[in-house]
Amino acid sequence: MRQKDPQMYVVPFLLGEVALGQEKWEEASEELRKSLELNPSFDQAMTGVARAMFSLGKVDEAKQWLNRALKYNPQNYKAWYELGLIESRQDKAAAASEYERAISIQNNFAPAHRDLGMLHFQQERYVDAAKQLAKAADLGMEEAQLYNFLGISYDRTGRLSQAVASYQHALKLDETLAQAHLNLGYTYQRQHRTNVAGREYQRACELNHSYCKPTHSEGQDDR
Repeated sequence: MRQKDPQMYVVPFLLGEVALGQEKWEEASEELRKSLELNPSFDQAMTGVARAMFSLGKVDEAKQWLNRALKYNPQNYKAWYELGLIESRQDKAAAASEYERAISIQNNFAPAHRDLGMLHFQQERYVDAAKQLAKAADLGMEEAQLYNFLGISYDRTGRLSQAVASYQHALKLDETLAQAHLNLGYTYQRQHRTNVAGREYQRACELNHSYCKPTHSEGQDDR
């Protein structure tokens, strides 16, 4: 197909996207660059190259590609999101701003809501964290850890029933997630449901023996 029409820049782009999904970073970069040779202003391919470069540890080059993509298309929400991922390692405020920019362009982009929620969580802004994590969940993001952290955010803001439901959903997705058992037990204990709390603590200990140590007896300290 590519041999018949070398101007079909979409073909190498799609091959690059597949390689990204398979975490074949070098292959992805090669295919996406071929797409850019055929269409030098294709901002989505630039965003893909940036992701590959970031995954290969080439952070400065990744930023250059993202800035280039945004020069061509300031509405490229995935480029803003990728910038947020890069900035989240060093500049939380900048990362939050870039995630918010991505969301303002495409409000149904679940990864941006999830990662913005996790930034808020790390800053102990649990009301904001719950809002963003719940939005990611509503958009269909089914990740056990997402529901675990959503449960913590609900617990920390006094919404115990919602916390329980979130932990239970996390365990439906991954019954072996020891943290969720531990946190569920803690919330049950706060609800004075000591019998079910004890069962969750026991299951957490079976899955992670370190939770049985006295220093972890209060549940949530390990999260």
